[in-house]
Amino acid sequence: MVLFQVLTYSCDAIPIFNNLTHLTIESNPRVGWQSVPGLLKNSPNLETLIFQGLIHKATYRCGDVCLCKKPRKEILSCLSSSPVKVIKILKFGENSDDMEKQREQIKYFLETMPNLEKMILYYNTPSVEDVTEVSSRLQRLVSKVASSTCIVQLISDNLSLSSTVSTNGLLCF
Repeated sequence: MVLFQVLTYSCDAIPIFNNLTHLTIESNPRVGWQSVPGLLKNSPNLETLIFQGLIHKATYRCGDVCLCKKPRKEILSCLSSSPVKVIKILKFGENSDDMEKQREQIKYFLETMPNLEKMILYYNTPSVEDVTEVSSRLQRLVSKVASSTCIVQLISDNLSLSSTVSTNGLLCF
């Protein structure tokens, strides 16, 4: 989180991170994602993006990485040119009050990232029914995708479900 704060308030341009292949972003309701778009644009070899939850401070300055304060139609995303192949979302569903926002964020990633090969959601719930319900909702949520070969995996302590994303949405198997 300190890196994001430094990059956000720095007057200097964000440097190019040629050697950055994995990036972990900590979830914090007091810190926004203002520096994430610049960081993604300047990380040409970034392959894995790990979110320790999707909760962050919603601001107009999050750029085009999230849907915080902007209508979807106005967004031209830096995600569409991102080389990221794998997204891991830890603590998915941890805050049940924000489940709809989290699903919308996942949908946004799937719709805007053409290089995405795998998305893994780590869902902390003891209930198999919860996992199947979330999987079902995700399947209905996604109607168009940027990567026709992306695999979405929903993992909990008791169950793991995988889906392949096609141009018609998620297909569960």
